[in-house]
Amino acid sequence: MVSGLFIAGAAHQMASNAQAQSTGERAARLAADVRSQNEAILQDVERLYMITEALWTLLKEQHGYTDEELIHRVEDIDLRDGKLDGKVAKQPTPPCAQCNRAIIGRHAVCLYCGAPVRRGPFDR
Repeated sequence: MVSGLFIAGAAHQMASNAQAQSTGERAARLAADVRSQNEAILQDVERLYMITEALWTLLKEQHGYTDEELIHRVEDIDLRDGKLDGKVAKQPTPPCAQCNRAIIGRHAVCLYCGAPVRRGPFDR
């Protein structure tokens, strides 16, 4: 009887260990996926930074804009929400041009009337 309890307890312990190992392996795979996604985002940010710098250099060289003008414009955009916090204020989504109802989420068409949703180049 004692040996049966011992075997049952050992089997339960082995199952718990296997489950913990499986959970650990899933967590390790998830962590690796997150690291990979993070690296891809960092590469995208670096590329966008390089493109932005190149565009700004072209504007300065070919059109005579100054760094002070850029700084002023960035601050104007930052202050649209009344806070100088390094973030672009989220603009309210305009209503549907056809039915004048609120546009919900990031849908390509109005959920009420089916009209195409026209978004600006900087809408998020």
